[in-house]
Amino acid sequence: MDLRMHEFIQVRYRNGREGLVDDITLEGLIALKRMNHFYRVSEGRWVNVLVEPVRKPDKPNQARLYRRKPDSEETGAEENEEETAQEKPGGLFGNFFKRHKEPPPARTLSAEEWFKQGFITLHTSDDCEGAVRAFAQRIRLDPANERAYVNRGLAYERPGNVQQGIEDFSSAITVDGSDAKLYYLRGLAFRRLGVDTEAIADLRKASHMRYRPAVDFLKSMGTAVD
Repeated sequence: MDLRMHEFIQVRYRNGREGLVDDITLEGLIALKRMNHFYRVSEGRWVNVLVEPVRKPDKPNQARLYRRKPDSEETGAEENEEETAQEKPGGLFGNFFKRHKEPPPARTLSAEEWFKQGFITLHTSDDCEGAVRAFAQRIRLDPANERAYVNRGLAYERPGNVQQGIEDFSSAITVDGSDAKLYYLRGLAFRRLGVDTEAIADLRKASHMRYRPAVDFLKSMGTAVD
């Protein structure tokens, strides 16, 4: 599947902050009621998901429902298909060209393959959007996977979408609240936003769970571990 075909959508979270998310993440935010609005480009306006019906895609990751192509573009595509069909040779040679020119159908990746693709993309390149999309596909296939949320959160946070990083770290904590590193990562994200009360609370939670980096960070802030 070519992930480049999907558009990122601007959202407004319940705390008023804004960010860009892929369409799978958008569906998750709507289901969990973690955002109030998303920007529908085709209509040039913000959609309030609390009071307006949101059209769900017929198939997973079908972003074109949020960014509809103009009718003229769709009509042009149909005309191009008709012209192409007229240019193809028929008979024996037609079958030969069809057999050798048409690419084989794309193989559907498994959940773990999506995760590996996202992990490699995140840690070996600057393509954070590509990593986000791969982890989103992993989450779509298995919503209760802590690692996918953590890594997608890191992929969102790196280029500056810190709020969505916090949302994903929170989802990971919901899946497994016994992992001290998750509170540490969320605490650092809150700190990056300048929300010190939440940052200190998460860092203290991680330090109480004997996560040494959290203890050291609190000391560097001049904050008591308690």
